[in-house]
Amino acid sequence: MESFSEMLQATYFDNTLWQYVLFLGTVVASIIVGRIFYYICKTQLRKLAAKSKTKLDDYLIDIIEEPLVLLIVSVGVWVGAMFLTLNAAGVKFFDNVVLVLLAMTVTWFFIRLIDMLVNVYVKPLVEKSESKLDDQVLPIIRKSTKTVIVILAAIVVLSNLGYDILSVLAGLGIGGLALALAAQDAVKNIIGGISIFWDKPFQIDDYIEISGKSGTVAEVGIRSTRLRTVGGTTVVLPNSQVANSVLENYSTRTARRMTLTIGLTYDTDADKMEQAIGIIEETIKKVDGTNHDDIMIRFVNFGAYSLDLEVVYWITDMSNWKMIIHQINMGIKRNLDAAKLDMAFPTETHYVVKG
Repeated sequence: MESFSEMLQATYFDNTLWQYVLFLGTVVASIIVGRIFYYICKTQLRKLAAKSKTKLDDYLIDIIEEPLVLLIVSVGVWVGAMFLTLNAAGVKFFDNVVLVLLAMTVTWFFIRLIDMLVNVYVKPLVEKSESKLDDQVLPIIRKSTKTVIVILAAIVVLSNLGYDILSVLAGLGIGGLALALAAQDAVKNIIGGISIFWDKPFQIDDYIEISGKSGTVAEVGIRSTRLRTVGGTTVVLPNSQVANSVLENYSTRTARRMTLTIGLTYDTDADKMEQAIGIIEETIKKVDGTNHDDIMIRFVNFGAYSLDLEVVYWITDMSNWKMIIHQINMGIKRNLDAAKLDMAFPTETHYVVKG
């Protein structure tokens, strides 16, 4: 028993083994207390908060339950260090450890606070908005805000650790100047992305054409815009190019003008031409998604091998325009065949003179 007591009184680096035991015991106790607090929050406090009429207490518990565990551990390290005999360097070391832990706690708290504010208040507003670009912007803003908080926390910690932040920033400024010159395109793309988010010339899933490239807008990032082409490939355009180029958004059209030429054979007389015009007009009117009051059919040309009818009509259902074209074309073909009105194809007539 005396040997055990003597062992505890043995000195290592100006501290007895008993002092080290007290320090480690305090830290372990703080971890246990933190875990107990976390369990209470999960099982008891959440149940009590759920019974209240307001949701604010639910959100508050969700935000603080994990950062508070780290805060309790930080306090445990600070209290445990009091049991040690420390020189100036040792005191500074533990002060710095506690400072870093506290900075991590505060940073963690604000990051969780941002997530709560975004999920509870901002995200529902974005979901109600008709613009799909908001859905793309929200994650970027969330990440950017968190990054700023982490950077500010790092600056505060480094400053309290004794680093001259102004000198560090000045040194970074010299190298940053060269970096900025090399990163001009990246900056232009970021500014272009902000311009797109602000002006909203298109939405996600809009079909656009820009700089000779066309496709459906699949994603708009802070640096580039991605188009999904008809062929299934992906075109990546820098935002600076998108912001500074002439852009045509086909999805904003409320109607699409369609023109086609139907050639009838030369043995079709005038009465049958009039019949064909009536059949085509009625066929178009029977298809939903067209403007029934704006259909124009004209006999426009004596072709090389056909009597040409020009048909002009408007599609008003832009979400289904390809199927509407199919229905009209099939209807015209079927109805002209039923009326025995033949459409022409390239032909040649040869006359043979007997000598």
